[in-house]
Amino acid sequence: MLAASTTFLLLFAPLAFVAYKAYNWAISQRVAGLNKKTVAISGCDSGFGRLLAVRLVNQGVPVIAGVLRKENGESLKREVATPSLLTFGTLNVGDDESVKEFAKLVEKTVETRGLWGVVANAGILGNSGPDDWLTAQDYINTMQVNTFGVMRFIQNLKKFVKKQKGRVVIISSISGRTPRPTVGPYCVSKHAVEAYADVIRHELIDFGVSVHLLEPGFFTTNITQTATNDLDAVWERLDKETKDEYGKQFFDEYKHSRFSRLSHCADNLTPVIDAYEHALLGQYPKTRYWVGWDTILFYIPLATLPTFAQDWFISFQRRGRPVPAVMKH
Repeated sequence: MLAASTTFLLLFAPLAFVAYKAYNWAISQRVAGLNKKTVAISGCDSGFGRLLAVRLVNQGVPVIAGVLRKENGESLKREVATPSLLTFGTLNVGDDESVKEFAKLVEKTVETRGLWGVVANAGILGNSGPDDWLTAQDYINTMQVNTFGVMRFIQNLKKFVKKQKGRVVIISSISGRTPRPTVGPYCVSKHAVEAYADVIRHELIDFGVSVHLLEPGFFTTNITQTATNDLDAVWERLDKETKDEYGKQFFDEYKHSRFSRLSHCADNLTPVIDAYEHALLGQYPKTRYWVGWDTILFYIPLATLPTFAQDWFISFQRRGRPVPAVMKH
């Protein structure tokens, strides 16, 4: 038995080494002609979108950046190494007319060449808290950007990507795979984005266009930095019955725990930008990119478990959560 195990290891180890080297080689290969591969990106005011725009331009890739505010586009142009490679336009993915105007800018910029890549990056957290505190409009408002905004952006620009048989890249979240209690609107919007990406991935195969999804864990961005800002307004609008049901102590403890959790988000955004870059410029891009050790080691394995096991782990993770006032009696 020992001899057989030793023989197996002697055979397996070289094969594993060769497979590892082959994988690393494939991952390192990049597409050619970067100066002809224009990429349009939404949400370039700050965070992932801005960092990606800077990196691509600095590598010689022409970028058309969508920004909410003109001054952010102007400062972005000053930040890149080759300003002539950057075109920017105001873009609110939550507004049909704004997206259509941005599409006109894209058409004017690329003319008959088409786009190599479309990156749907814009997103918001929206109102959060227990579902009892939220309204249907809260869900609609968040989905207006995170879900319908992604759809608008891609639907208006994918005709340009078809010309180059390029790529569509969408950022989702690990919250699109696993439930996150008290952030219902955000989770719902990201679950919907995941489904949309899966649908169009199969449809666009016929046009030679590939679709790639990023599923990052928790990184420090404008979304996480402002995650507690709207909680006071959500609490204040509640009726007296709901406030009494939960109690002010619950609200204060919940707000503190939210702030505490978000303070532990990863500050280094490079892994997300690396994933974006590979999805756009890698010769052999992945369909899904799991970004962040929390995603790889916890949330993705959690998503594969049976529901009862998921529920147990989530309950265990939330074991120190505040308890509504009416449940203390």
